[in-house]
Amino acid sequence: MGVNASASGFGESLTISHDKVYARSEKQKAYRKAYAQSEKGKASQKAYRESEKGKASRKAYRESEKGKASQRACQKTYEQSRKGKASRKAYRESEKGKASRKAYQKAYRESEKGEASKPAREKSEKGTTYAQSGKWQTDRKAYYKAFKNTGDKEQAKIAGKQAVALIRESNKAKNNELESTSTGITPAAFQIA
Repeated sequence: MGVNASASGFGESLTISHDKVYARSEKQKAYRKAYAQSEKGKASQKAYRESEKGKASRKAYRESEKGKASQRACQKTYEQSRKGKASRKAYRESEKGKASRKAYQKAYRESEKGEASKPAREKSEKGTTYAQSGKWQTDRKAYYKAFKNTGDKEQAKIAGKQAVALIRESNKAKNNELESTSTGITPAAFQIA
C-alpha cells in the first residue's frame, strides 16, 4: 500500500510506503515527547502558557463546544471514580460542607422559587400538622439516604413513602394499644344482671 504525494504541483507523484510514513510519524511523536520532557521544552511550554497568546488559546478552547464536551466528560469520569466519590463524601461530612448546605437550603426556602415549590398541602393547616409531626422529616431523610446510595430518584421516592407508611402503622398500633389499656373495662362489665 502506498501514499501518493506530489513533489511539485505538476502531477509528478512520489510513492511513499505506508510503513515509512508511519515510522516517520512515530519518530516525530518520540521527538516531541522527549522535547516536552526536557528542561528546554518545559521552559518553552511554561513561557507559552503564561503568554497572552497561550492564555487566549486555552480560553477559546474552554469556551468551544469541543472544550465544553471534554470538560463534561472529564467531570463525569471524576464523579464516578473512587477519588471523586471520596472527595464529595469528605466535603459533605466536613463542617464547611454541612454549613454550606445548610446556608443554601435556608436561602432557597426563603427565596421566591423555594416558596413556589412548596405544595399547597404543606402550606395548608393540615400540611403544617404533617410537617410538625415528624413524618415529613422521616420521609425526606429516607429519600435522601436512598438517593445517595442508589442515585435513583424513583427508588428514593418509594423508600420515603415506605418509611412514612411504617411510621403510620407503628402509630396505629400504639394508638390501638393505648385505647384498649386506657378503658380497662369491657362493655360486658356494664351489664346489669
